[in-house]
Amino acid sequence: MSDQLKEDDVVVVLFHDHGSRYIGKIFNDDWMNDRGFLDEEKKNAHDLIQPHINKRLVKADVNDPVSMAIVNMKQFNISQMPVHDNGKIVGSLSDHNLFNKIIEQPELKELPVKNVMEAPFKEVNATTSINEISKLFSKENRAVIVNLENDIQHIITFQDIIEAIGK
Repeated sequence: MSDQLKEDDVVVVLFHDHGSRYIGKIFNDDWMNDRGFLDEEKKNAHDLIQPHINKRLVKADVNDPVSMAIVNMKQFNISQMPVHDNGKIVGSLSDHNLFNKIIEQPELKELPVKNVMEAPFKEVNATTSINEISKLFSKENRAVIVNLENDIQHIITFQDIIEAIGK
C-alpha cells in the first residue's frame, strides 16, 4: 500500500468500541423496526401465503381413489394435501405416508382416500403470527390451513416457513 500513497496523503484509522452501550438500541430488533431500520418481515399467515395466493388449494375428497390423489400430487408438485368431505376438511395426505402404506399394501391405491388419510392439518386465520404458526409444525404435521374471508382456504407448508425464516 505504501506504493499507492504520497508523502502528503493523510491516512485515517478508525477504532470502534465493542458496542455494549448500544445493546438497548442498535442491537434491539424492536427498536430498529420501530425506526424503520430493518426490512419488513413476514409476520402472519397472510404474509406467508402471498407467493401462492392466486393458486387454488388442491384437495382430495374422502371418496376419491388414492390413485387419483397421487396423480394430483404429482401434477401439482405437492407433497401434502387436505382431505375434505362435503367442503369440510376432515383429514390430510402426505407423500411419505402414502409411499409407506402403498409399499406395504399396493391394493390401497384403488381404495378411497378415507382409508389412508391422516389427521387434518391445524387451521389458523390470516392474522395468526408466524411464531404461533411455527409452533403447529411437527414431524407429523408439516402444513397448516389458513382460513380467509368468504370460505377461501390456503395452505402454509413447512417449506413456506423455512423460506420465511431464511430471508
